[in-house]
Amino acid sequence: MYKVFISHSTRDKGLVAALAHLFKELELTPVVARWYLTPNAPLDKKVFGLIDGSDCIVVLLTKNGMRSNWVRQEIGYSIKQNKNIIPIVERGTLKRDLDALKGREHILYDAQRPDAALQTASTYIKHLHLKKKEQEKAIVVIGGIAAFLYLLSQMGGDNK
Repeated sequence: MYKVFISHSTRDKGLVAALAHLFKELELTPVVARWYLTPNAPLDKKVFGLIDGSDCIVVLLTKNGMRSNWVRQEIGYSIKQNKNIIPIVERGTLKRDLDALKGREHILYDAQRPDAALQTASTYIKHLHLKKKEQEKAIVVIGGIAAFLYLLSQMGGDNK
């Protein structure tokens, strides 16, 4: 299961729903903080815990997202945790508003044609998922080879 945390403004619910739908079609697990929150729990710990448990972070930097204190906190926390961040930036966003993500490539989002950005993001994240699966398979194979070599070395020691 490949988990994708979606950092966004609550005003962008429709965009989040569309992105989450695409993720589910690609067998990715969308993680949206408000879907997992429980009453009376410390909000920051819950949100940061969801980020920690995610494989990557999609940040929706729409006009609404740029004004969200939570989005900025989630970006800062994700950077500190060295998470893979995929910024989706609305056309017309000023470069100075992207300071925290300086030097990172982003996907351009056009509110008039959102499908292109959402599809690009989904395809890229699916690629990350497949890459992770391949790495996990390689680790299993290497572990198996190491175990086999260890057993061989132990058997050779018994014959001496």
